[in-house]
Amino acid sequence: MELNLRLTADIEVSGVALQGEFTDGHLEGLYVEDVHIVNSSFLAADLNHLRMVDVLVEGSDFSGADMEEASFTRVIFKNCRMSGAIVRKSQMRDTSFDDVKLDNVSLRMSTGDRVLFDHVNLERADLSAAHFNTTCFFDCDLRGVDVSESKLPGARFHGSDLSEINGGEYLRDIVIDSSQVLPLAVQVFAALNIRVEDDRSIDGPE
Repeated sequence: MELNLRLTADIEVSGVALQGEFTDGHLEGLYVEDVHIVNSSFLAADLNHLRMVDVLVEGSDFSGADMEEASFTRVIFKNCRMSGAIVRKSQMRDTSFDDVKLDNVSLRMSTGDRVLFDHVNLERADLSAAHFNTTCFFDCDLRGVDVSESKLPGARFHGSDLSEINGGEYLRDIVIDSSQVLPLAVQVFAALNIRVEDDRSIDGPE
């Protein structure tokens, strides 16, 4: 078990517990397997092409980090902060985010299978052109999230705030609970320019 391990670009780390300060680090190509990352800071770090396999991440901060084209397989993020992180074109499989701040994160063009977002703040996140299969968004803050051109077949949104979603018309073949019908309908109607009016006059009300 190692703490405060020094990380560099393209290094491979496995079978350790990792804790440290890696803010602004140049860690592109980092490969992490069978590792417990705890109470660490990766603020604004360059983590392009990061690969994580069988990793538990707890109480750590990735805010503003560049994680473009990252790969996560059997990874758990718990009580972490990832506000404003760039995670475009990432790949996720059997990955979960539990009580994580992902507000303003970019997941544009990312793909995923069996991904769980539980009590996650995804406010104003960019999920445009993302493709996630068998994904759950339970009790999440999705206000202002952009799902334009996304594909989320079978996704479940129970307990999540779906108000002010952008691109709601792309949410097809999903599952919501009864309390979410009206908020989501309003967003879809607006996107399709459907108006609700009781006045029957041809010219509409003056």
